[in-house]
Amino acid sequence: MSDHLHPDASRTAAPPPAAPADAMDLHDAELDITQARGPFRAFRKAYGKARDWHCSRGRAAVVALRFALTGDSGRFRSHGGWMVSRIYKPR
Repeated sequence: MSDHLHPDASRTAAPPPAAPADAMDLHDAELDITQARGPFRAFRKAYGKARDWHCSRGRAAVVALRFALTGDSGRFRSHGGWMVSRIYKPR
């Protein structure tokens, strides 16, 4: 029985086109671009997150500075002292 909607159904499908050699690797697309845009943006992101987690302004500033300089805030008390948190750049 022929398939009149798909006349080429009897032929094998062509393989998908290969990606060009200079195409972006998936791993590169997943990298965090916060620090690539500058340490000030990383500072703002970490400061805001620490403040959202109910850290004091002083503690949030220290955490954000460590994150902006190293990509890792280290462990710190958050959520009103009930949790220990850490902000880090995925590798």
